[in-house]
Parts: sequence; structure tokens; C-alpha cells
Amino acid sequence: MKTKLYLGVRVPNEGARRLAHFIMHQPVGALDKLMRCTGLSQIAMDRIMSEGVTPAEDIGYQIYAFTGCAVSASDWDSKPKGGWFDIVDVREPVRRAA
Repeated sequence: MKTKLYLGVRVPNEGARRLAHFIMHQPVGALDKLMRCTGLSQIAMDRIMSEGVTPAEDIGYQIYAFTGCAVSASDWDSKPKGGWFDIVDVREPVRRAA
């Protein structure tokens, strides 16, 4: 199944913008894989991306892990730093000491 990412005219928050940017730069099927990993339905994903619904803490962590730290929990509560297709600053994955 090839799910599409539906983006509204207005970017609701930085989390949605960063997630859209991440998905757009992944191989086909990445959105489906994310939705399977998180258990999100198409409707729930659409609400997160277009209405600015903040994902639950556990879903937010799964998105953070799936995106390699590209979308953090604080992004969902932040104003967007640009439009859907503007460049997103790259974050290095957090590395933990052994």
C-alpha cells in the first residue's frame, strides 16, 4: 500500500514540517512503515500533519526514533520555522556514552 502524505495550506507546527521533510526524502513506503511502527491510522496521521494534533508521548518517541532524531518532542509545540518545502536544519543523532 502506498499511503500519501496530505499537507494543508498552513504548516501547523515545526514537528509536522520536519516530519514531512523527512518522509519526502525517504524511499517510497517510508510513510507506510512509520504508520505501521506507530500504529497510526491514515486519519490520525492526517490530523497530526494538517490540524497540528500533537502525538501522544509514546507515539512522539517512536517518531523521534524512526526519524533518527529529526523530529523531537519539542518540535510539536513549536511554531514552524518555514513552509512545507523550505530547507530543514539537519540534526545529528544523539549518541549515548557506553
